[in-house]
Amino acid sequence: MKRLLFLFLLLTSCGVFHPTKFNDLSLNEKLLNEKRESIKFSEALKEDKNQKKTLIHLYASYCPFSQKSIKDVAKLQSESDNFNYVSLSVDHSYHDWKRELKNIPIKGKHFYLSSKGKGAIGSFLNLKKVPRFLILDEEDEI
Repeated sequence: MKRLLFLFLLLTSCGVFHPTKFNDLSLNEKLLNEKRESIKFSEALKEDKNQKKTLIHLYASYCPFSQKSIKDVAKLQSESDNFNYVSLSVDHSYHDWKRELKNIPIKGKHFYLSSKGKGAIGSFLNLKKVPRFLILDEEDEI
């Protein structure tokens, strides 16, 4: 009986939530652009949509794994024009992000998450580590 109970608890606790759309709270989270202007995440996704899929890249410029992922995304960009690119930084500060932005070869839209990944977007994605990649289809479904 104990084994059966353990097996039941194990199987029910391992369920994984796979959302297909961002919730309203995360879509309303404020991002900062390169000019330090505030913009909602939903507005950032709508800009220049042009019926392509969107690749969202969450990273931190100080993280070695993120630095490698930046090179990988740049390589993907050079090989394919199938995506709109949105990069979201969770750097320690806006100034750190802005200083490192000139070293990032990724074309597309770049934003800073002032919540450092602990706000609505980070909570929605259960963000604990970077880099993280998401692909949205033309209807913004994950």
